[in-house]
Amino acid sequence: MRKSGKVTSVLLALMMVGSIVIPSNQITNIEAAEKQKKFIIVTRSRKDVKTIEAKYDTIIEEEEQNTDLLRDENIIVSNMTGSEAKKIEKDGKVEKVEEDVAVTASTKTDNQIAGDSENTQWNLKSINADMQESEPTKKVKVALLDSGVDFQDGINVKERINLINDGEEFSPILEDASNHGTSIASVIAGEGSQVQGVNKDVELYSARILDDEKQAPVSRVIEGIYWAIDKGVNIISISFGTSQYSEALKQAIDDANAKGILVVAAAGNQGESGTDNVEYPAAFDNVMAVGSVDSKARVSDFSSTGKEIDVVAPGEAVRATGAFEETMITSGTSMAVPHVVGVASRLWQKNLSKSNEFIKKLVEESAKTLGDKSSYGNGLVDCKYAEEMYDFAENQYETEKNIDLQENKDKVQTFDNKDESKVEGTWTSSYHQKYLNDNGINIPAYKTGATYPDKEESGMKGMSDNPDFHGFYLRKYENKENVNILASYRFIIKIGNAYGKGNTYTAVAKSDIPGLTQKSYDSIRARFKGINSKIKSYSSYSNRKAFVFGIAMHTVTDMFAHSTYRFENGKWCRITHPNADDISVQSRRFKMAYRTERNNVYRYQGKRADVPVCHDFHASKDTTGAYYTSDTANKYYRVCNMSLFSSQVHISDNTVKKHYTLINVDRSENIDDKL
Repeated sequence: MRKSGKVTSVLLALMMVGSIVIPSNQITNIEAAEKQKKFIIVTRSRKDVKTIEAKYDTIIEEEEQNTDLLRDENIIVSNMTGSEAKKIEKDGKVEKVEEDVAVTASTKTDNQIAGDSENTQWNLKSINADMQESEPTKKVKVALLDSGVDFQDGINVKERINLINDGEEFSPILEDASNHGTSIASVIAGEGSQVQGVNKDVELYSARILDDEKQAPVSRVIEGIYWAIDKGVNIISISFGTSQYSEALKQAIDDANAKGILVVAAAGNQGESGTDNVEYPAAFDNVMAVGSVDSKARVSDFSSTGKEIDVVAPGEAVRATGAFEETMITSGTSMAVPHVVGVASRLWQKNLSKSNEFIKKLVEESAKTLGDKSSYGNGLVDCKYAEEMYDFAENQYETEKNIDLQENKDKVQTFDNKDESKVEGTWTSSYHQKYLNDNGINIPAYKTGATYPDKEESGMKGMSDNPDFHGFYLRKYENKENVNILASYRFIIKIGNAYGKGNTYTAVAKSDIPGLTQKSYDSIRARFKGINSKIKSYSSYSNRKAFVFGIAMHTVTDMFAHSTYRFENGKWCRITHPNADDISVQSRRFKMAYRTERNNVYRYQGKRADVPVCHDFHASKDTTGAYYTSDTANKYYRVCNMSLFSSQVHISDNTVKKHYTLINVDRSENIDDKL
């Protein structure tokens, strides 16, 4: 098995926007300026990787990006000048050299969340996928290459990997900074109260390749594809593209197909730009290219068109699950892809021995004809008709290696999707996503705040240096002073409320926060002084409050990564990285962290105004023992000093005190800090 790796380079405006990748035969046209750029070098064999690295050791940089996933596919990634790239390309042991040119996705920043709607699942009804059969005996494995998937109750991820080497720690709770991957995952396999996916029974594998700016290099995409191959997935879901051909990307796609994997990709959003060309990898013959239609089954204005289109699916004003389990409205060929992935997986789970070509043809041949093939391809995917015709198609394919079904003449269902009018006029050609402000929260501001403490610019980065912002119970470098995370959290919440009223961090006094040490008070104030201008860059008080509440969310959820212990070899040992962010390690703590995340959001929305702030670490009404249970066998996680801290902040509710005691371990006990 290949080992997982991380990536450092930046390329491709992937998030449904075209980018530039210069083919190898155009390297001679690269201006031979001595400014370094990033290049992909493809050698002729695995052995040649070492040979080329040794021969050009003064040119090729050793980077973490050159992982086993890439090396095993004869790929090296390095910064170099154009003239150096041309020199290496002439080497007989090198097949090709391609430049990794960075571009950025065009996104909207004024996104808001969605409220109730009469047609929340019109998209599933449109493709006849609103009724699902019984759970399969074997599940189809789907790899989602995107921006990651936030840990949520309604979206189950079997395995995840972060292929971005940005020097930042991150928790799966806040993995997806852009909400793009989470929304796509919800349409594939969501089980939320507002959003149901096409197939809740898939095994989802998430590769985080798009960074906070929704960027990635071709090499990282390739790495994600080979990771998916290693995981033995059946389907790879790709909701991004590039307008230029890449030989290295084509090879990775070819290798995936050779392993029997069905690759489904977005056609692109070039419809409004006047260049309707289908983007790569969707434009490759062995990839299922998906275009977008609206609730009236009309091709979306933004959807790329061309002879490469295979099918279309709902992609305009589709409801999905975004950050913090809030419902969002999003559009683009990105959102059409998960519908097709879901349908293909439902067909494949009938018999996993079937080939990817059989599933691809069945999806295409069972689609409803809508119009010209350059716009609609074979038509709108139809899950019900495909399932009904499965046996006939199976027999036909076994004898003829082809599927030729009777035309799907079922009436095309159309819907009055009011969400389309709500977001009318907001679309851009590259990326379409909007939250409707019915629940009174600005998700982008909130999510930015939630991930901000891990940014270098914040001045808060580092668990040991800034324990108040990372849920760490100890001031490691200063006499190992206890840090009462409950008190620190309460202080930050009060600061958020102050900004929400037009004030700043200076409006909150230490006397308002029992249990807060002088050092924590001074440290938190100093950090907020440093970012005061950043907070005030938000024009509205509510957005300033959302940003600060996001910082508080980071603190409360991080506690279950940085201050938690498990029992090993007769003592309590602190869970450290990489285990701290591994969901499989004491999974209960992630359930608890997710519960505190929701409490934080509810508090922002005013739903917990009558509940003490330090109760946000508590899951109320736990009658099943999912969060708190007597643990005399020491099977579950514990939080350091939870009882002490709850006493210091003057928690009086007996139930809360009891539950905090059940997950408590004291520093005075037999513990191993592993600091």
